[in-house]
Amino acid sequence: MLAGWRELSAGIGATLCCLLFFWLLYSHPPKEGKELEVGTCEITALNRDLSHPRRMIARQTARCACKRGQVAGTTKAKPACVDAQLIASKQWCGMEPCDEGEQCTLLINRSGWSCTRRLGRIKTVTVS
Repeated sequence: MLAGWRELSAGIGATLCCLLFFWLLYSHPPKEGKELEVGTCEITALNRDLSHPRRMIARQTARCACKRGQVAGTTKAKPACVDAQLIASKQWCGMEPCDEGEQCTLLINRSGWSCTRRLGRIKTVTVS
């Protein structure tokens, strides 16, 4: 009689473990496996450093599914697919990376760009 209960409890335990495994598997699908629509991008990581007074350093990583001849870039301050030639020639302002009302200026060494508003706020972006 005792052996029957052990077999039954072992079977119930194994069944519960399987159910828990499948629940965890399907309730939290991996983000990397999600297909992006062609021509779209999504932000995968955003880190901000506020340790400097009057200055914020932000690092953003995006994943894009671009058409042939396009690569990941920035348009209107958001990740977007842009013409690959703009990136290859480092003509960053050709992507129109700044928000409405901001002026785009290439950095002297062409390592990025600055977006300037009329009130003097400057947002500098460097490419790595």
